Amino acid sequence: MDALTRRAVLQQVMLAGAGLALVPEFGWPAAWQLDASRTLVPFEDIPDNFATRRTGDFKLPGQDALGIDLRNVTWKTPINDTFIVSHYNTPALEAGSYELSVTGNAGRPLRLSLDDLKRRPRVDRTVTFECGGNQERIMNRMVSTCTWTGASLKSVLDDARPANDVVDVVFWGADKGEETIRTGKYEMHFARSIPIDDPVLNDAILAYEVDGAPLPVVHGFPVRLIAPGWYGVANVKWLDRIELSPRRYLGRFMGRDYVTIMGRQVGDRTEWTETSVTRILVKSMVARVTRPASGSGPMTIFGVAMTDGTPLDRVEVQVDGGAWRAARLEPQQIRSPHAWTFWSLDIDPLLPGSHAVASRATDRRGRTQPADLSMKKSNWENNAIWVRRIRV
Repeated sequence: MDALTRRAVLQQVMLAGAGLALVPEFGWPAAWQLDASRTLVPFEDIPDNFATRRTGDFKLPGQDALGIDLRNVTWKTPINDTFIVSHYNTPALEAGSYELSVTGNAGRPLRLSLDDLKRRPRVDRTVTFECGGNQERIMNRMVSTCTWTGASLKSVLDDARPANDVVDVVFWGADKGEETIRTGKYEMHFARSIPIDDPVLNDAILAYEVDGAPLPVVHGFPVRLIAPGWYGVANVKWLDRIELSPRRYLGRFMGRDYVTIMGRQVGDRTEWTETSVTRILVKSMVARVTRPASGSGPMTIFGVAMTDGTPLDRVEVQVDGGAWRAARLEPQQIRSPHAWTFWSLDIDPLLPGSHAVASRATDRRGRTQPADLSMKKSNWENNAIWVRRIRV
């Protein structure tokens, strides 16, 4: 048994020891289970310095999390393994004094305590969200799936009675930092916005729990926004104000950062566009490859796929540049349009040596992963086909 196989088995043992084996959604699909009859085929593309934890002195649980190792991906991601991205400070907010205000062009402005939110009907959302900067350079580790619990955002907005001229719902976090804009320096709070007519507002929640426990501080305690199907940056942490605005909000994280710069050909010239990072683009990733320990018999390629909530139509797999073949889509352990789908494909044994494996996902609107994103000049929204190298 090689080192990675031992680690995978140890992970199963640790999950069982922690009681997680009793919660099926934290495990692998049955076909992914490793035993003495199968072994992992190693990847050649994983850098020696690949890590899922930051080094240093971190005081808060989960604060060191860089993301996951896809080779060990499970249906649900333990919250302390879920990637952390913070742009300013980490606020220390008290549950007893917490207040969420709903302001702006509201017929009935609101001030809600944490207890007020908890008295509203509880809503669960199992959501896969991905960092807008997730990419192959970091082995696509910045992705996770958790179940969040909170109050319906739509019910809160309905109670606030938005005026007819409201165009944007702006979500303000308590985290803040100094920004330099041209020649001026300004203290800014983190904020993101969603158009008031966007359907995601019907599914979004004001979350105060994750997987049955209060939010960890680093994930937005006491309340954060969960916007299913949108990149992680839109899921504002330490949420303390919702503003109903008659104007489009274009703060740093909407109009200057988290902006995708993409070129497109118009006649004989290249035209450059800038668009804000919003909904998750359809994407799939090869996570592991296994083969019989005996050395004979079919090999199996496993992976995950995700969308913005649009149903997944298919995942196809390519080996060594050959024909694309349809993969099997595993039934979701937890029924949710916003949770990832696991898939697999059996292939004939490969000859000893280096091989390329790749996958591409397509949703039911016909959107598929591009083979080439060379015209994209920013680090955001990387959903290109990821060609991986394995060593047989």
